[in-house]
Amino acid sequence: MPATFGAATVARPRIALVVLSLLMLSPLAAFASENGGAGSPMTDAEIRDAQAREDATARANRIRNRMRAEQRLRGQDDGAYDDAGDAQMGAPAGLGSMLSGRSGLFGTAMLAAAFYYLFMRGGGRGGSTSGGWGSYYLFWIVAPALLAAVSAHPAFLIVIVVGLVLRRWLPDPFLFFKHQARVRSLQTDIDANANNATARRDLAKIWLEKHRPRRALPLLQQALARDPNSVELLYLSGVSHLLAGHHEKAVEALVGVAHREPGFQYGEAYLRAADALMALGRWDDADDALERYVKINSSSIEGRCKRVRVCKARSDADGARKAQADLKDVWRSLPPYQRRRQLGWYLRSLV
Repeated sequence: MPATFGAATVARPRIALVVLSLLMLSPLAAFASENGGAGSPMTDAEIRDAQAREDATARANRIRNRMRAEQRLRGQDDGAYDDAGDAQMGAPAGLGSMLSGRSGLFGTAMLAAAFYYLFMRGGGRGGSTSGGWGSYYLFWIVAPALLAAVSAHPAFLIVIVVGLVLRRWLPDPFLFFKHQARVRSLQTDIDANANNATARRDLAKIWLEKHRPRRALPLLQQALARDPNSVELLYLSGVSHLLAGHHEKAVEALVGVAHREPGFQYGEAYLRAADALMALGRWDDADDALERYVKINSSSIEGRCKRVRVCKARSDADGARKAQADLKDVWRSLPPYQRRRQLGWYLRSLV
């Protein structure tokens, strides 16, 4: 029995040593099997294949990271990625994500709307022929701003600079297509009848609406030669001179209209004469013309806004404060449709 016990005691450490050796050698065996069998080195072709796989994986990762960066710039990355960095299916995109994303479409739209109301010329005032810049600004200013926000391409903003710098020469696309057939028809009537003052007046109105006063002036001069007593033709002539920058001639024509018919088109002659006088720096005369205008057109915000401007130019702080208070009182008393029409001038008065 003692001999048997001693043999078992010696065998146990040997078994433990064998097991421990196998455990230590198993990682080496696994590594060898991955490289083509135990003890056999990788061939050059296998090494090149492994490097190609690594390069393809790295290239795929770079492409994926670049796509994610582009999505972040476009405001479409809302964090909907799995642990591996791949985009999850069903992640929100499109207009909904852009409204709340990094592209800031909503903020850009608000700025564009504010610009539209602050700087547009309105859509015509009480029958005035000096048509507004509304559709012009909508096409050349607001539309490029929205395109730049939606597409995340700032190059569209160059159109805004071009539209502002060349606004006296660039056409309004809406008005171009609106009046194209009418212009041809009126020109045919003028060519057929040299004494047709009505066709000349109507064509001059179109050129004024398209902000082409120098094309309207010859037509109005020809019409006035045939109908010198027409108050409307004299008024249109004054507006044409005003838009063309001939302020002295504009004052002369518009004051003549105001003397003949003070209430013509709700006092528009006084308002346009005030514009010409302001351009000439004749602030006292401009204030007198605006005062007469607001007495005739008591609901005009434009006239009161310009009165505030004139008082400030004259360094009349008390007069400016009273004019501003009068403007706000009139604004509160206006019906909703009048407020919508004159919102641009009210916002200008606050700037």
